[in-house]
Order: sequence, then C-alpha cells, then structure tokens
Amino acid sequence: MKKLFTGFNLLVCSFLLAQNNNDFGQISGNFQSDFQYYIEDTLIDPSGEANPDERVLGTGFLNLTYTKGNFIAGIRYENYQNQRVGLPAGYNSEGITYRYARFIKDGFDVTAGNYYEQFGSGLVLRTYEERGLGIDNNLDGLRLVYQPAAGINLKGIIGRQRNYFEKGDGLVRGFDAEWSLKPTLGWTGNTNLIIGGSFVSKYEAANDPELNLPENVGSGAIRVNLITGNFNIYGEYARKSTDPNAYNGYIF
Repeated sequence: MKKLFTGFNLLVCSFLLAQNNNDFGQISGNFQSDFQYYIEDTLIDPSGEANPDERVLGTGFLNLTYTKGNFIAGIRYENYQNQRVGLPAGYNSEGITYRYARFIKDGFDVTAGNYYEQFGSGLVLRTYEERGLGIDNNLDGLRLVYQPAAGINLKGIIGRQRNYFEKGDGLVRGFDAEWSLKPTLGWTGNTNLIIGGSFVSKYEAANDPELNLPENVGSGAIRVNLITGNFNIYGEYARKSTDPNAYNGYIF
C-alpha cells in the first residue's frame, strides 16, 4: 500500500477585542489538518489486507486561546474521521480533548483543567503530546506552581491521564521541588548547581477479588545538575514501588 501524505497548518490568527479603551482581552488560535490518500500497492501487499476501505483519511486540530492580563484559558478540538493508518485504534471519534483555565501572579501559577507537566528528566512524570505518533497523555485536574524566592520552584499536581477520548482510572498525585543555587545565593561567574526531588503517587481501586493488588503505587526521584562553562553534568535516580499489572504478569 502506498500512501500520499498531505497536510497543512492553517490560520494562525490573533484578534484584539478592544473598544472605547476597554480591554476585553485577546483571542488567538490555530488550525491543523493532516490528510492521507492511499493507493493500493500489490507488490508489498498482494492481498490488499492492509489497504483501508477509504481512500482518504484525515485528522484535524483546532486550538483557541483567550488571554487577558494574568488570566489564560483555552480549548482544543480534535477530529479523527477516520483515523489515519498508523495511529492507535482508540482515535476514532471527535470532541473537545483539552480545556483549561490558568492564572499567574506574584510567583503563583495555577491551572485548572488539562495540562502538561514534567518532573526533572521525566523518569517519574512526563506528560506530552506527539500528534504524528498518536501520543497525548495530558493530565486533567489541578496544577500549582509556586516560586517563593529566586531559584526555588515548587510544583504540585493532581489529575487523571487522558486515554484517547476518555480518562484513565488512576488518580495521579505528585510534588516536585527544585533549587537553583546561583540566583538564590547570588553566585557570580558561570557555575550553577541545581538540585531537585520528586514524588508521584497513583491511586487506582483494586476491584479484582482474586488478586491482592496495591491501590497506591508511589515513585520518587532525586536529581543533581552541575553547569559550569561549557560543561553540563546531570544525574537523576528514581525508584518505584511494586506495581503489579497485566503488562508484567501481576508480579509483586
């Protein structure tokens, strides 16, 4: 099966909603649509088994963001009609998959709704989107980021991960702290030492009457990053408690 890929990013726009010196904020948005046209290739697929029933498959994404002062809100609409070959089978619908409200002021950064977050290098927590691979594991819940002083960054999160057009059963909770010594201690020169630590817990009800499964699974990590001149040395150690599941054969 041969496939011709056509995609386009359309409409990156920004509107200033202001009238009579009243600032109503700003709305911005973008739209992306990816199409694939399939041509049967009898050399690599003689039976035509891998050839989709439809010649043209596509996906679409629409983002809208509203900003006013310290307040930001946004939504994302996704459409898979039907999903392109190579994407996970769970992407076969359409709807609002991402919506959030965010407020930033005086060192506080509060988000309610969907968000992406990463602790350290992502060993214990990393949520991200990769549309070309069909990956999006954003969290839906609350996130609080606080900077009490220069170089000190604290994060707290709680939420459920996206599972295609649904949410996962597990409740994810986490905390991360990072201290950059250079701005805090007023170091001069080109050397900085950054230390940090994370803890993430997942709660999921154990409904199997035949297995004694832990409902809370935790993982923690510590990290150190030394930056001096052109050298950057980073190390992180993580450990996770027992997490028996279908993928590891319910091994304790």
